[in-house]
Amino acid sequence: MKTSFEYRALARESLLGRWNGLALLMFAYALVAAVAGYSSVVGSRMGIGWLTGFGGGVNMCLTILLVLPLGYAFNNICLLFVRSEAADDGLFGQLFGEMRANWRTLVCVGVLEMIILSLVGVLTLGIGLVILDLAYALVPFVVHDNPDIDCREALRRSRIMMRGHKMDLFLLYLTFIPWILLIFITFGIAAFWVAPYVSMSLAHFYEDVKREYDTLNAGEYTPA
Repeated sequence: MKTSFEYRALARESLLGRWNGLALLMFAYALVAAVAGYSSVVGSRMGIGWLTGFGGGVNMCLTILLVLPLGYAFNNICLLFVRSEAADDGLFGQLFGEMRANWRTLVCVGVLEMIILSLVGVLTLGIGLVILDLAYALVPFVVHDNPDIDCREALRRSRIMMRGHKMDLFLLYLTFIPWILLIFITFGIAAFWVAPYVSMSLAHFYEDVKREYDTLNAGEYTPA
């Protein structure tokens, strides 16, 4: 495995000439997520109970059916760039194409992951969330490389692949702290560039973990 700084260097190399395009893609994704919760916010601000409840339901449905799969698809677009399999033009089409290709599995994975994280958060008072979040970090890439995989197996595969690597990924995330501070300083604007940076680093990280997983015949392993 490479160091955190090497993964970030690889990510910057993959982002050359693509920062603004992926930032625009992230901006569009943020708009979708914002629209998903708009009616709930309006109802709350206006004191309209039924609109708040209705909006909350709409928000949940849109999050499950659209926002989560789009987020997974964005990570996979970064993976395609790492593999030199994506075009610099037509990013929006590629994003929705990636989502449509594995939509059912991505929705199922998103719902199942939300349920598991919620249960673990309650049972461990939030302590286990960080560990489990790291364990499931590779799920979108696993689904991309295994389009016929069952959603439960996708989560299981990610857990297996991340055995012994959760601390590596945690340290990689820690190196982004200055960039996260930049997001706060710029009132969130920098997030449109930071998010692709993180996703591209994660994609490079996945490639190394996958290579190790394939080499070690991970079928002999059991989930963490």
